[in-house]
Amino acid sequence: MENRMMSNDKINDQFSSIENRTIDKSFYTFSRDSSKCISCYKCVKVCSDMQGISVFQIQEDGTVGIKEENMAATLCISCGQCIKVCPTGALKEKSNISLLKEQLNNPDKHVIAQLSPSFKHTIGEEFGISSGTDASPKIIAALKEIGFSKVFSTGFASDVNIVETSADLKKRLDENGPFPVFTSTCTGWINYAEKFCPEFLGLLSPCKSPQQILGSLSKSYYEESIDISRENIFSVALMPCIAKKDEANRFDMKDEYGNKDVDLVLTVKEVASLLKKRGIDLKNYDKTGTFDKPMKSDTGSSRIKAVSGGLAEAMLRNMAHMMGEDPFSIDLKKLRGLDGIKITSVELGGKKLNIAVVNGIKNVPVILDMIKDGITEFHLVEVMACPGGCVGGGGIPLSEEPDIIKKRTDKIYSYDLSSEVRCSWENPDVKTLYSEYLKEPLGEESQRLFHFHYKNRRTRRIF
Repeated sequence: MENRMMSNDKINDQFSSIENRTIDKSFYTFSRDSSKCISCYKCVKVCSDMQGISVFQIQEDGTVGIKEENMAATLCISCGQCIKVCPTGALKEKSNISLLKEQLNNPDKHVIAQLSPSFKHTIGEEFGISSGTDASPKIIAALKEIGFSKVFSTGFASDVNIVETSADLKKRLDENGPFPVFTSTCTGWINYAEKFCPEFLGLLSPCKSPQQILGSLSKSYYEESIDISRENIFSVALMPCIAKKDEANRFDMKDEYGNKDVDLVLTVKEVASLLKKRGIDLKNYDKTGTFDKPMKSDTGSSRIKAVSGGLAEAMLRNMAHMMGEDPFSIDLKKLRGLDGIKITSVELGGKKLNIAVVNGIKNVPVILDMIKDGITEFHLVEVMACPGGCVGGGGIPLSEEPDIIKKRTDKIYSYDLSSEVRCSWENPDVKTLYSEYLKEPLGEESQRLFHFHYKNRRTRRIF
């Protein structure tokens, strides 16, 4: 009888725990289960000190709260840094694994994946592979094994983005402005710009991110080469970033028929968990694969885009190439490294270009103040919301390895040095895309498929 009563007490405690659990689902990309919160304040610290956003606050009773009820529409930029540091799972990205399984089991669906450069250089760490190693040959084979029909390289789309954005910069140089061109590949930065500084939206490159470019091409360029309608193509992006889940669901990331560019986004953590549940250990996995045509090739430029300063460097390489100059004759070393603000000037086409790189969203106000005050006329400003760039994304598990961001960055630069093709316009698949389909950068087809409009979502800042 006593044992039975103890069992009932445990059951009652469990029901009480469930009733008292508070799960906040107002964030689009992640959820917050306050019953798991141990008030370690790591989320508070990383959001305020590292990112300068201050979504979370310590309440009078010592628990962690949020500053407004509908945070998804106000302060949060979905960078995911809070999830990385949460030790209990109180903060967790909203998983899309169940939806993926449904699509993989649907015989009518042609499920494709795109693998981003930062993803392929970080997924291996979850399986004991050394930091920064390109694990794409193994991950491609593993994805095919679990049911994906094709695996494309987001690096190919990164090269397309670099070509389009550098063409935009050259056009503005020829027309004397407006300046600066702000990069548009980082969704956390786009969320920040729309919410906190929408007066600068007209200066952002109108080009979609590589994720959305490849998604769009999957249901146009690729769709026209196969006997499958775009409605039955299910496009999955494997990314280091939870903000990419947000981006894929933007109102304007659809074609004229209402088909989403990207149907689903999975983070490094989600894919690692999926593979482990399928019994696939990448470190000891002996199968390998290669990316599929027609979006197969990438370049050294598309790889370095994953690190802070890499996109600006890749664009300037491409600019030099467009102007008939040696892409590697200009010194861009000052754009590298993990400093919060990096500034340099280069000579291209007889013109002096002032370049700024913002490493971490907290540093954005510094550059914006410089622009407002007329201290420096910048021609190009790269912004990455996560410190270190995409290799420090919120969808990558937190590593206890010292200097992990630097190790990933160094490895990526070494891959760039050893790449056969290092300039985006020299990517053979990109050349084919433009010659056979797009015709020219910033052309009619490019604008139809890749360009979008930003939305003023200004919010008031609360401190």
